[in-house]
Amino acid sequence: MQVFMSICWIIFSSIIALVGFAGLFMPLEVFASFVVFLPFLLILSGISKLFYYFSFKDFSGANFILFDALMSFLFAIIFIGLGLEFTSITIVMIVAFMSMFRGILSLSYVFELKKRGLGWVGLLVLALLNIIISLIFIIYPNIAGITIGFMIALMIFSFGLASLFGYFGVKKILQ
Repeated sequence: MQVFMSICWIIFSSIIALVGFAGLFMPLEVFASFVVFLPFLLILSGISKLFYYFSFKDFSGANFILFDALMSFLFAIIFIGLGLEFTSITIVMIVAFMSMFRGILSLSYVFELKKRGLGWVGLLVLALLNIIISLIFIIYPNIAGITIGFMIALMIFSFGLASLFGYFGVKKILQ
């Protein structure tokens, strides 16, 4: 059984790494796939949160788990109902405005660091870069889709590699 589990782990990790690597060369397709599957991922997330809520409904704060589940269902329904274009634009705008917010927040840190006489130039460059990137994403959402697709593929690739490295780190336990 342990040999079978080891083989499954290596195969699964390798497939994930290969899919992520291939996605690096097809970022727009990765983004399109993400847009298609996002509502279904939200539904699965909502279902799992409902089970989690019913397991812990007597604990303080469990209502937030229920709220999270209901919001997952609501956004899934909205994305399914309004279509792929709405979903893709929504994802792009969320990423763009998060980047804008992060850039503006970093600018406030720059002023504080400058006031205290600490190194602030690098943070200023990154803050302005975040703001510029967010404006590019808002003006040219297709560039954002490609960028987001590339980042998703890179994340999947790194998950596969991390799983492979994890296997080789614990293979003595499995044997």
